[in-house]
Amino acid sequence: MSESPKSVDGWTHNERLANLYRRFSFNDYAGTRDFLDRLADLSKETGCYPDISFGKIYANVTIHAADGRTLSANDFDFARRVNVLAPAGGG
Repeated sequence: MSESPKSVDGWTHNERLANLYRRFSFNDYAGTRDFLDRLADLSKETGCYPDISFGKIYANVTIHAADGRTLSANDFDFARRVNVLAPAGGG
C-alpha cells in the first residue's frame, strides 16, 4: 500500500498542531547515537531541524510546520528520509 501525500509510515500527523511525530526505539545507546548522528547530517543537508528528545534507547522526533499552520511536502519528504535512517523495526 502506498502512502498518501499527507501521511508517512510510522508517523503521527497532527493537523491541528501542524506537526509530525514519531518515536524511534533502539537496542542500545550506540544505536540511538548512530541514528542521532545520521539525523544531524540529514538536517544539515536539507535545512530541516526537527525537535528531538532522546534517552538511552529511544529518540522522539517532531517536525513542525514552518508557518505554524500547514505542513509542506518537504516536511513529509523529510519524515520519509528519517525513516530510512532508522534500523528495521526501529519504530
